Amino acid sequence: MSSSSASSGPATSAAAANERIRALVDAADGTWPAEAYEVLLLEWAAALHDDVDKAA
Repeated sequence: MSSSSASSGPATSAAAANERIRALVDAADGTWPAEAYEVLLLEWAAALHDDVDKAA
């Protein structure tokens, strides 16, 4: 589980964003943090785009 929080800034890689999403889901405890999840998905998409650009 990652110790990063949603307010710590954008993830540096898709893998880091994946870990943050997993941590959020694991910590949901019966309620769904929709806004935080949406933010993490946007960060994941941006990180994935950055990873693709680096590989090109």
